[in-house]
Amino acid sequence: MKRLIAALLAVTLLLSGCAMRPNVLDGQMRGVWISYLEYGRILTGKTEQEFTESISQMFARLSEEGYNTAVVQVRSHGDAYYPSELYPWSKYVTGTVGVDPGFDPLAIMVQQAHLAGLSLQAWINPYRLMRDEELALVSQDYAVARWFGESEYMVKEGEYWYLNPGSPAVQELIFTGVQELVTNYAVDGVQIDDYFYVPTAAAFGHTETQARSYTSQMVRGIYDTIKNVDESLLFGVSPAGNYTDVPVSDLTQLTDLVTWCTTPGYMDYVAPQIYWGFEDENAPFEQVLRRWEELCAGGPVALVVGLAAYKFPTGGEIERQIERVESSPVARGYLIFRYDDWFPPSE
Repeated sequence: MKRLIAALLAVTLLLSGCAMRPNVLDGQMRGVWISYLEYGRILTGKTEQEFTESISQMFARLSEEGYNTAVVQVRSHGDAYYPSELYPWSKYVTGTVGVDPGFDPLAIMVQQAHLAGLSLQAWINPYRLMRDEELALVSQDYAVARWFGESEYMVKEGEYWYLNPGSPAVQELIFTGVQELVTNYAVDGVQIDDYFYVPTAAAFGHTETQARSYTSQMVRGIYDTIKNVDESLLFGVSPAGNYTDVPVSDLTQLTDLVTWCTTPGYMDYVAPQIYWGFEDENAPFEQVLRRWEELCAGGPVALVVGLAAYKFPTGGEIERQIERVESSPVARGYLIFRYDDWFPPSE
């Protein structure tokens, strides 16, 4: 009987913990991106124990340094870092696309992040796919393989293929993939980044007006998908930081940032990649940040500033930027790209 009571209590605590999910935006989000590039070091070809030890050490470092959020990549190239019915295993898990490693990296990351007291945001690239030789290895069980080379669904730019934002089937795949993710894993939120229209709207046969409409449909669709599963889950977008005037949308990725940032129902936070220094001649950090502050002040969307550790490895630039963000009357935190640049593995 005591064991039964203990088990029931454990389940009750687990369920109440899910219901009382803390919102990191209630304070200041202080986080770091962990990308497929880090996985090349800690995950690719590793055993479950090796990966668990590495990621737990990384999360412990974040916690010790005062961070409260890890943004971990879970879909980088039309793939998955967890067992999925919709996307093939990423090549960055075993070294070969489509190969099951025999363990679940995302489940491990969720568990270890929460043990370290971190919020875990699952980061996906909704449109970017793989190279030719990688897509050729993907099972026909997956839509990205069945669509390979079909312009209705994807277009090639450079080495990589990109999904067609205007395809209803593509949008449905993205939404269903997000639903699978947030239903099966106790992540604290989902984030997408700035791979929207690559290369151009014309490459997909779209006008710029159509492109912005399709991108907005995708963003709002992900938001609705997440909130339908759990209202407390966060959804964030990390666009390029280079819009030029207020109010205006991103000119390179064909997004409608002004609408997204000022209208409820698109996202909970925006994390613009303000990847320039204070002394930059074309886009000085202070000037760009103030534009974002003006855009987000008093609005429904929290401003979380993306910072680029890889561009300023020395000289205290990132530290100055953090101080400025923390003193901002509008910003609700910052994210640093990326872990290995901010905490070099040799340290």
